[in-house]
Amino acid sequence: MVRKQKFMYTAMGYWPGVVNMKRENLFMKNDVDSCFLIEDDYGKIVNYYCPIFDSLWKVRFFEHPIVYDMRGWSNGRYKPSTKQLEYLYKEYGIQNLLTDYIYGENLYKLLRDIRQTSWIVNYSALAKDTLVQGR
Repeated sequence: MVRKQKFMYTAMGYWPGVVNMKRENLFMKNDVDSCFLIEDDYGKIVNYYCPIFDSLWKVRFFEHPIVYDMRGWSNGRYKPSTKQLEYLYKEYGIQNLLTDYIYGENLYKLLRDIRQTSWIVNYSALAKDTLVQGR
């Protein structure tokens, strides 16, 4: 398991890593905006900002697993509906949302997609067999 901080700093090119030997900002390279490093007044990196990761739980859960008044996009209580799981496999290669890793182009595609309102509406509607036009 990779800790979030290590993943973020490596993906943003601040720390070297096997998956990012050139130390590029992989979010920028893959058109995932709003992910950047935060510097203090002296130019030292002190943190990162990437709020899109805070929405990933919504793909799996109907409601937040800890903060119960926050709603997700899943139509199943603890995992997506069958049609949502089929869609995740077809679009992102995820066979088992509980055990598979999302990586490479599939990760960046998912991060780009979940920023789009039309994707959220369509993903949420999958169990109801009603997709909104335009997707």
